[in-house]
Amino acid sequence: MGQLFAVAIATRNRSDHLARTLAALDAQSDGDFAVVVVDQSDVPDPELERRAAANERLRVIRDSGRGTSRARNLAWRSLDTPWIAYMDDDCLPEPDWAAELRTVLAGDPAVELVSGYVGGEEPEGGDYVAVTTLLVESERTIAGRWTRPWDVGFGVCMAIRRTALERLGGWDERLGPGNEDFPASEDMDLNYRLTREGGAVLHTPGPRALHDQWRSREELPELYYRYSKGWAGFAVKHMRTGDLRGGLMLWGARAKGVAKSLARGVRTRSRLRLRVAVAELRGLATGTALALRRSW
Repeated sequence: MGQLFAVAIATRNRSDHLARTLAALDAQSDGDFAVVVVDQSDVPDPELERRAAANERLRVIRDSGRGTSRARNLAWRSLDTPWIAYMDDDCLPEPDWAAELRTVLAGDPAVELVSGYVGGEEPEGGDYVAVTTLLVESERTIAGRWTRPWDVGFGVCMAIRRTALERLGGWDERLGPGNEDFPASEDMDLNYRLTREGGAVLHTPGPRALHDQWRSREELPELYYRYSKGWAGFAVKHMRTGDLRGGLMLWGARAKGVAKSLARGVRTRSRLRLRVAVAELRGLATGTALALRRSW
């Protein structure tokens, strides 16, 4: 019998972060899974090559292209497992993450996507805005046409059925990191398409991971600008391709989120949160203008 799942990681020029993620996967109590790393780094990482040569479970695909969505598509199309567990190169799974995930997947849940607990320890020193965490405390199934994609989970760590990826055509390579126009929301787009077409999602607290909050406070406004710019592209894409109501809902949700960020920054008198909110607003406006001008 083949393996139940494999781990897919997209990376580019973050060898130190990737090494920590791979070390955490090597330390799993359950090691019956393969790992595929799609490396788009400017120069090959000799340490990664050495690690792959010494570990038969690890395979590296060198890709001269750009984009997280492209890398994720290359990964799942190179695998034959029923489930693909996507993990970012700055995600640190707990030692029993794989064992807990296996327990869930082996039960053949009536869902197409599984999200576990993804925490994030904020750095010391005061004000901070955490990046992509999902604090799953209890098990529940999420489904329905109007499921909010941010409730589903994040590409930082989630497992997807191969059949769902095949049905959806994989990740939209026009969205996500590596795309200058729309450098985010590739996972929100996948989540939205999956639930819109009837797919269900399982939240389960067993598989636990940590999303390393390594970015400095000074880097956060630019990061959230890119998040918001990508979201605008994601929302307008659906408006322009036959799902006007859904696209407007998605765009409005982001606008509402930006308004809440501004209000929170004012209420807490946080200069950082105000800078992040202004960056989000700028990203939403810039991304919307770009998305409305392009052909989808």
